[in-house]
Amino acid sequence: MNKTILKLFENEKNNIPIWFLRQSGRHIPEYFKIRSKAKNFIDFCLNKDLIIKSTKLPLKYYDLDAAIIFSDILMIPWAMKRDLDFVKEQGPVLTPMIPNETKIEKKIDIFQSLKPIEDAIHVLREDLPKNVSLIGFAGAPWTLSCYMIEGKGSKDFINTRTAIWSSNKWFMDLIDTLINYVAEKLELQARAGADVLMIFDSWSHMIPNHFFNELGIKPIAKIIEILRSKNVLQPIIGFPFKAGTSLIQYSYESNVDCIALDWSVDLEWALKNLNSSIVFQGNLDPAALIPENNKYLEETVLSILNKMRNRKLIFNVGHGLTPNCKIHNVRDVINIVRNFK
Repeated sequence: MNKTILKLFENEKNNIPIWFLRQSGRHIPEYFKIRSKAKNFIDFCLNKDLIIKSTKLPLKYYDLDAAIIFSDILMIPWAMKRDLDFVKEQGPVLTPMIPNETKIEKKIDIFQSLKPIEDAIHVLREDLPKNVSLIGFAGAPWTLSCYMIEGKGSKDFINTRTAIWSSNKWFMDLIDTLINYVAEKLELQARAGADVLMIFDSWSHMIPNHFFNELGIKPIAKIIEILRSKNVLQPIIGFPFKAGTSLIQYSYESNVDCIALDWSVDLEWALKNLNSSIVFQGNLDPAALIPENNKYLEETVLSILNKMRNRKLIFNVGHGLTPNCKIHNVRDVINIVRNFK
């Protein structure tokens, strides 16, 4: 199979694959034209045709080795009948769950609720260039619980963290429920034709250290166990954002095939301490792509490539592309990676 990312997981010698988190986003002018055709963001994420167009959009601009399905991690809470809205200049807003009081929906049919994603993947599997891998994804249980309890993004997720201590039985019931739904969403995408799966734990750095294994590692390992038991064998990328030294345990015990590293991770430290058998993804600072002229960009990209010369690497940013990043900077990074020897 002539897909650079898959060859990497199959231990074949090949060039360094490259794609970007949030590559189909607001930095591309056409994105807004596509989004304007939906009445709201949820409708956008459930419209097969718009999902297809948004997923393919960055390939018009960039020479990439992967496309990631256009969706949002909060489609699982939406499927669980949590009121969800995306407010301009504020982001996602949900009706907060009240620990020990709010009922946890356990009879949701994820396959039916998110069928437009499945339908879009079937089409994309035929439409995408044969050398381009398609990535499906979901949010990690911890990160989803943060949004569901807090009701929005937060600087400290104090209500969620309090719930761990004060309402542990209810909280772990929520986590266990989310484990099953995340596994189902990933299975849906895998069976529809996704080549690779990714689990985003965007708020992993908010997990109290005492509970990191219980909330940041075991749920990921359980999701993977469920998938493998159902013969879903696609490589899985885990992204425990800013997990610090907990990355060590995560790399050995989560059972991911690849660990995505944010821009704060020292690659030399990672090479010495993390599981040597798994692939690395990352870890360019996306802010480096914002200046009109960044004289340090080439030096930084080459530094990552040289440090990773003897390690399997998927080149990427250490978090999503920002709305104000420059298209010419993204293209420059791709050219540097493509020409690296």
